[in-house]
Amino acid sequence: MSESKKRVLLGMSGGVDSSMAVYLLQKENYDVKGVTLSLTCHLQEIFGESIQPREQWNKARKVADFFGIPHEIADRSPIFDTTVIIPFVNEYFNGRTPNPCVECNPKIKWTELLKIADRDGYDYVATGHYARVRHNEQTGRYELLKGKDPNKDQSYYLWQLRQDQLARTRFPLGEKTKERIKAIAADLGLASAESGESQDICFIPQDDYREFLKKTNPDRYHTIKQGNFITTDGNIAGHHPGYFHFTIGQRRGLRIAMGYPVYVVDIRPETNEVVIGKKEELVRSETRVSRVNWVSIAAPENPVNAIIKIRYRHRGLNGLLIPLSDNELLIKFNDVSEAVTPGQSAVFYDGDRVLGGGIIERT
Repeated sequence: MSESKKRVLLGMSGGVDSSMAVYLLQKENYDVKGVTLSLTCHLQEIFGESIQPREQWNKARKVADFFGIPHEIADRSPIFDTTVIIPFVNEYFNGRTPNPCVECNPKIKWTELLKIADRDGYDYVATGHYARVRHNEQTGRYELLKGKDPNKDQSYYLWQLRQDQLARTRFPLGEKTKERIKAIAADLGLASAESGESQDICFIPQDDYREFLKKTNPDRYHTIKQGNFITTDGNIAGHHPGYFHFTIGQRRGLRIAMGYPVYVVDIRPETNEVVIGKKEELVRSETRVSRVNWVSIAAPENPVNAIIKIRYRHRGLNGLLIPLSDNELLIKFNDVSEAVTPGQSAVFYDGDRVLGGGIIERT
């Protein structure tokens, strides 16, 4: 191996994106090793064959063999359970809507990959995310940028990454479109070229979070009985099976006839009430954000204008970020907002740059 050849540890799932990351890194003359973090094998005791981590391991191994790189499976199920799954379950029972990918990326994927990289003498870690990182020579900071493909950009999920993590991160897919990646994979004859997109949450079978709550915490699930749907003026409009079955902004599945479309506008776990109203009642002019992490810029002392995304597929809203403390701020929206959901992430952008992000709290 050449002295100038850099070594990179790649997180591999066996899907087309992480598979093609191997190819692109090798083209850039990196010495690549693949690592598959095993996070869900302990859930097989609860969910049986609907959780199949070995299938993921085998796919990743085949890709590693295809490209001739070493590959390791690293079991991190215990820390994933305590760091991601238990908080995820608790958030729903607290009447909030969590985003586990946002927590998993910095606390599990980057933390554990960097530990293995340090153990084995690798310079960098890489993933198959559609995002970019660059070093700003003037500020000295590493900046997190959107991926070039606007339909696949995944920077929203990465706002918690720290400077020391970004400094050692490579995103080989950041300059590519998903269609280009799939085309290259097909030309190479890679088996994963036509694989579908991964499910929304990797540890929930069939994306049914309610069934997941029931099986992972049955005692708490069954202690929450039937509650009331109430209108914003306090009238009972019907009954529901438990507040945790709903999220703010939800319209489908309410089964309430009001003569007009109704949405969930608030969730009150303390009284087991779900507040419903018209779409315009979802509008918020401001919201508080906690656990703020500033990524591409240092923590500002004065208000900052930004585009704020309040969901992954959200178009983004113009707003003013007003610092309240080191890790808390107030967002004042200039545009009309909707379905600002406690527990979800608000991510702040300046063009392609991710300024930072935080967790949405109750208004």
